[in-house]
Formats: sequence, C-alpha cells, structure tokens
Amino acid sequence: MADSQPGSRSNTPSLALPIKRQLEEDHAPAVSSPLNPNMDAARARARAPQREQREKRDTLKKREASANTRASTPNSKSKKETVVAEHPMRYAISEPKPHDYEPPKDCTFAPHEPNPIFTPDGQRELKRTVDHAWNKKGYRYTHCVADPHFRHKQFFRQSEVKPYGPRMSYEDTDKWFHFDESGTIITNEKGWRMSRGNVVAREGRMYYEVKILKGIAPGQGKEAAPGPHVRMGWARREAPLDAPVGFDGYSYGITDTRSEVMHRSRATKIYKPLPKSAKSKAMKPRPPHGKPMPVEYVPDQEIQEGDVIGLEIQLPSLSLHRKVVDGIYNPAVDLGDGFDTPTMSQDYWNQEKPFDIIRDRIPVPYKGNTYFEQLDFTATKAVEAYHDRGPVPKVTPSPNHEEVSVRSLPHSCIKVYKNGKEVGLAFESLLAFLPPASQPSVEAIKSGARVGYDDGMSGYFPAVSAFNGGIAQVNFGPDFWCPPQELQIQREKDIQMAGNGTNEPQIPLGRKLRPIGDRFKEQIAEDVTWDIIDEVDFFVQDGGWEYKGEDLDKMAGRSAPKARGFVNPDENLGVEVGRRY
Repeated sequence: MADSQPGSRSNTPSLALPIKRQLEEDHAPAVSSPLNPNMDAARARARAPQREQREKRDTLKKREASANTRASTPNSKSKKETVVAEHPMRYAISEPKPHDYEPPKDCTFAPHEPNPIFTPDGQRELKRTVDHAWNKKGYRYTHCVADPHFRHKQFFRQSEVKPYGPRMSYEDTDKWFHFDESGTIITNEKGWRMSRGNVVAREGRMYYEVKILKGIAPGQGKEAAPGPHVRMGWARREAPLDAPVGFDGYSYGITDTRSEVMHRSRATKIYKPLPKSAKSKAMKPRPPHGKPMPVEYVPDQEIQEGDVIGLEIQLPSLSLHRKVVDGIYNPAVDLGDGFDTPTMSQDYWNQEKPFDIIRDRIPVPYKGNTYFEQLDFTATKAVEAYHDRGPVPKVTPSPNHEEVSVRSLPHSCIKVYKNGKEVGLAFESLLAFLPPASQPSVEAIKSGARVGYDDGMSGYFPAVSAFNGGIAQVNFGPDFWCPPQELQIQREKDIQMAGNGTNEPQIPLGRKLRPIGDRFKEQIAEDVTWDIIDEVDFFVQDGGWEYKGEDLDKMAGRSAPKARGFVNPDENLGVEVGRRY
C-alpha cells in the first residue's frame, strides 16, 4: 500500500517540533546538575548584583593642571591600600666594650718605599693608608662607633674620621692609591685604578673640578713609553676599583688623551647639540626618542698638566626616578624633570608607598676600629650584556626597558668644562641607580640579602683614575679654581637676595648648579635622621618603655663578628658571602 511505511523507518523524526514535557514536582532532582536541572531552584536563584559604576577619570589636560595627581600619571588603583614600611635587619651581637664608645682612630699612613712620592711642587708627600678597611667586591665598609643613646639599635651608629669634609674616600678606593693629608690629592703608580669620593649625587645638578698635577706634559709628542695619565668622571658603587672610570656600564669617564669620553670601554667624542633644522654631517641618537639629531663634535684636544676639568652631572628628581624603576613612567605624560611637580603634604615623595631607607649592616671590628659591613651592589647580567664589546649592541637602555637595571633616566646628562669654559655634552640618558636597578650579588641574595631597598648612598660618585704615577687634585667646592659663569652669577644673586630681602621667584633647588661638596653635610643630616628613625622603630619592636634589656643568658657566648671581606687580607677581592645575613 502506498500510505504504509516500512518498519525500518518507524524511528525517523517528524518535521514537527517535539513538545517539552514539564517536569513533575515528584520527579524533581535532589541535586541540580547540567544534565538534570532543578527548574524551581533556577527560577528562585537571586539575580546578579548590579555592576559598580566605573570610576570617571579626568581628561589629560585636567590631570596635568591638577596638583593632587601623581605627577600627572593616572592612578590605576581605585582604593588606596595601606602600605607597611619594612624594618632593618637585626643581628645577634655582643655587648659593646668600653673602647667601642671611643671615637674612631684616625687613619694611619705609610710613606712610599723605597722612595717617597711628592707632588710636582715638592710641598706635599703622598702616603698610602695601612690597617684600613676598603671596599671589595660584594662588601662595603663605613666607620661606626658605639653610642649609649642607641640602645635598641644595637648601640652603633655611623661615624667619620679625619679629615672631616668632602674628599676622596679612603674606604672606597683601591688599596694602591696614595693620598695627601687633606685627602684631595691622589696618585697611583700601578696600572689603572680608581678612587671614588665620599659624597654622592642622587638628584639635581652637581659639579666638581679636577686639576691635573702630573700627566701629559705641555708640548709632549708621542710617548716612547707609557707615561702618567689621569681620567675623571662619575661612577656608581658597582664600578670596579681595579679598573679606570668608564671601564663598564656603571661609570662615565673623560680621558686626558684627545679629551675622549669613555663608557663601556668605548671612546666617543664630546658634542654640542644643534637645532633640529640645522644642517650637519654629524648625527647622533638623542633623547627622548633616540632618533638621530644634528650635533657638532668637539675637535680633539689633550688635557695637559695644569688644566682644570669641571664635570657637571644632571639627574631628575627622585620621584621621577622612582617612576622609572617602578615601571610606571609615561613619557607622554611625565614631560618634566620632576622638580616642578607639586606634592601633597601627606605624600611628600609623590608616591603612594612611603619613601624609606633600609640599611642592613652589622658592626665588625678590624685593626682597632669598628666598621659597618654590608653586602654591596654588584653587576647584573643585563648590564654585563649592555657593556659587552660585540660589534652589535645586545642591549639598548631606555626608560621603559623590561630589565630594570638597564633603564635610563630622562633629563640626565654629564657636561664637561675646561678651565671654566663649557666644552659640551659627554653623555645623556644615564642608567638608573635606585634599587631594584642596583642589586646585591646572586650569592648574597641566596644568603638572605634583600633586593629593592635603598640605603641612601646609591647614586653617582665623583671618580678619578690614575695610571703609572699620574697625580690629580679634586675640588668639591664651594671655592672652585675655575667656576662656570652660571655658578658665579648664581652666587652673586644669592648674596644680593640675602642682603636686600627681595622676593624674586625662586629657582627649584634641583635646577640650581651646586657644588658636590654640599652633599657632605646633607648626608650627615640624613644619616642622623635615619639613625633616630631606626632607633624608634626598634624601640617599638622591643615593647616600648616596658623593655628591660636582653637576658644575660641569651647574650652569653656571643662574640664580635669578623669582617668577612678581609678573611684573605693579601687578596684584593672579596670572598664568597657567608651565611650571616
């Protein structure tokens, strides 16, 4: 029959949609699941809460004009979180002995043997320090003394030895250097060695001078044998002392031969920037975008005996610097150097987290004196790749580089002056130095050293290198031999304003050209302030006024720790980090 269907097609679905059978109440599942849902429970489910209204942000121009923003950088956090400051580390040391409360002994000097070394005029003898701690790879030493007022801070605070004032540092100098009594004249009869000053530039414009006392003689032709040479510049703590300034990526130097600038052991020329529309054969990549710009290279000229070389370093504000190392620097918004940015009284450093100085250091005795020993910053792999001398640069620093140790600072440069006249620019876009851009060694981190803490002495130090008997004298101000014209005009204005009481608009301190010697008293004030803050911090940790001192049983058996950097005093290298930190 035509209308009959075979049995094999009885299960073929029809075109009509099937009617969904309602789930009876008696057959409702006990537990709802995707395959067996409970429709009543789904209907009774509460509706999702209404989405919160998005935070309305002001326009870019309004943020730039507002004084309550973080240097015109938008804040991604809608709710402020309370940030707790870290504490310095405490160590188990013995009670100070009576002689620990005495002032540090003055440095002991020994004359050169067999023949003493004098300055070219024969007026001053240069001697080498003996029985003195000097910085080595991985360790840093500073003088300290016990003080009964710092009972909770394990009694010790930082101190100084004569001569008091800005000078070349005895601790931060290679052991083969010789000094005069003032610590401003230095020499070295060995190969290239370096000495750093006891003052550091962290922000603003700083200036110092170097006079060549013994180096390239006037009218001297090509040397038949290597003669005395001097280099000068700025160096960080990571730069090695057994190499000249400008050897690696942590220092910037000027050579006496042809007045070349030296960085990563690569010699270039001093230059003068030209307008964008200027026609010049010389083009050089310059900030802020790293595009080639027209420049004028300064002709080669040797730095001879009697010349005075002035070095100016310009660094942005610490608030802008912290943006770079924190990874929140925005070149489209952060246009200035940071010194014009108004800050709120509740947030002085223009950051949500508090600005803090953490100094993890332990007092150790050495040769009759007591020193603070701390694990120092060392070279990172990214910077080592940066100063690799291959034909093609492996790393190009920038403010937003993914590696924090090779991020460069906007609005930073080094200028060169000769006998009071500006020669030109030597470097731009210097590397950032605030931690975590500066880090301890990998061995130190494994042993407990902490990363990302600023001890207040990270920055660029005046640095001078001597070779084969070269002699140089430094002047950290304020009475310079050949001061720049800007410094002279600025001093005259300061004197007139102090006498007349006029209310002229003040230039931000970070934009004034200042002697680097001004940092000496500032560093002392900063150190005393942080000593008091640490003492109050430990006082609160110990229970405040209820603290009655440590138990004698706990202090029994403690001995004064040893200076690990001088386990092998004959070697000029630091030993591996121990397990004390």
